[in-house]
Amino acid sequence: MRIEVAWAKMPKGGFGESGDSIELVERPLGGLSLILADGQGSGPAARRISRMVAMKAVSLIADGSRDGAVARAVQDMLYTAREGRVTATLALLSADFHSRTLVIARNAPSPVVVRQSGQVFRLEGHAEVIGTYRRTRPAMTELALEPDSILLTYSDGLATAGKRYGKSLPWEAIDEELASLPIPDLGAWVDDVIGRAIDLDQGRPSDDISMMALGVIGDGKTALRRLIASIPY
Repeated sequence: MRIEVAWAKMPKGGFGESGDSIELVERPLGGLSLILADGQGSGPAARRISRMVAMKAVSLIADGSRDGAVARAVQDMLYTAREGRVTATLALLSADFHSRTLVIARNAPSPVVVRQSGQVFRLEGHAEVIGTYRRTRPAMTELALEPDSILLTYSDGLATAGKRYGKSLPWEAIDEELASLPIPDLGAWVDDVIGRAIDLDQGRPSDDISMMALGVIGDGKTALRRLIASIPY
């Protein structure tokens, strides 16, 4: 199989520094994980929190920790470091080649949208943010690693895009697009959804907007690995 990943993000106001962090890490027993952390607030202060959370998760995954243990350890780290006064959200989307599963760990209000076996559905609810309570646990889901599967999630800035103008993204139409989306088109589609959200906020998002996605292709033809990024300075 082959894993395709895509992400895009835009800072609040369309300029400055995003308070969201997205990271990609290879798993030591095979596979990879996508990490989305959203720090409390926005700007540099939120970025420092989300960066600390995301990089702790990267380190733990690289050391071989399982996703549920990673989420709990990151929560404990943030709670201890900031004495329960700062919150963050955390989402892990993993393709684990060792267990041949897709693993989702959520400590975030935003859902994870799943396409599998021709169906699109959401994993949502029962996922507390991290940093406030000592015993916070992630919401965990494990699915079969099947070709043509897609996992995606996003920060709350995408969910609230257009709200101040009485508008919102057409989620039913987005689900329909996702249901028939070719995996190789995943990156362009993520860019398009982010673009629509920015348009709803008239080019100046009211919150940091981020989206990340992971797709599975049944393609064993080549061992070539590629990563393409576009980052403003």
